[in-house]
Amino acid sequence: MEFLEGLKDRIELINSELARYLNVGDQPRLKSAMRHLPLVESSKRLRPLLALLCAEAVSDGPGGEGSKRTIPFALTLEVIHNFTLVHDDIMDEDELRRGVKTVHVEYDMPTAINAGDALFARAFEILSETGLDDAGLRKLTREVAQMVREVGEGQQWDLDFGSRMDVSTDDFLKMIELKTARIFQLAAKGGTLIGGGTEDQVKSMEEYGRLIGVGFQILDDILDFSRDSALKCAGSDIRQGKRTLLVLHALEKLKDDEKTRTELMSILGNSSASDEDIKRSLEILNSCGSMEYAQDFALNYGKLALKKLEVLPESPSRKALEGFANFMVEGRTF
Repeated sequence: MEFLEGLKDRIELINSELARYLNVGDQPRLKSAMRHLPLVESSKRLRPLLALLCAEAVSDGPGGEGSKRTIPFALTLEVIHNFTLVHDDIMDEDELRRGVKTVHVEYDMPTAINAGDALFARAFEILSETGLDDAGLRKLTREVAQMVREVGEGQQWDLDFGSRMDVSTDDFLKMIELKTARIFQLAAKGGTLIGGGTEDQVKSMEEYGRLIGVGFQILDDILDFSRDSALKCAGSDIRQGKRTLLVLHALEKLKDDEKTRTELMSILGNSSASDEDIKRSLEILNSCGSMEYAQDFALNYGKLALKKLEVLPESPSRKALEGFANFMVEGRTF
């Protein structure tokens, strides 16, 4: 987490502004449920951080006018992200998120759904305060709404893939570009645009966001096998039958080893799989070279993303974006 320590001032700003913007409404239980996930201290604030860094890199640096104009947009993305998490946790039946009980567990299912809906609405209220003229704000609002719809499409693909045997790598990449990378893509594009970047800079940074978003999700799938169960139950993707890049690679490699392939398939999607079953699935993935394959895949996306930063002038903010890309695709502990 050394990289994030260097951005502590921005994270503290995001946290304080987020708390202020979510101090809204008179219904105490709904208000508490809305604030439950967004204000957890362990959140890294990656999406708003990306928007702020992009704005800084094309304007007047940290704390400048470009950054200030971008803050409402950055917080909009963080609130939307948390809205999707509330609903995702319901769909995945997860009990923990960021080390705390999920909203539907801490409160109840109807309150969690209501809180997610309220966060979604609040995000657009916050977006209206972004420092753009009327035409620019209308265009950005449309893009944010389109992004949310496409994230929903990605989520549905992810849900559908669990019951399909014909999912390809291209299918998987399309899904994570929508479900995960799309919000990073818009964070980079919007931050660069609001900061006053050129057309070339906006296009390049939009692609930078997409690339690191894909790499981030692939790395997250790898980390599912190693993270502390207090953060996310280890092996939950396997138990839910998710077709991650690791699983797709292993199934392809095991085409001529029917016994091991059948063993892996018996664990994949088995909600009652034991910890020993999960360890065995990890052994299989390792023996197929799937973990190494996925890591290399993510790292390649990071390298491509770094090339996109060449449109930016040399500055501490550009340097921070280099560190951001590295953190997203390799900087977290395996």
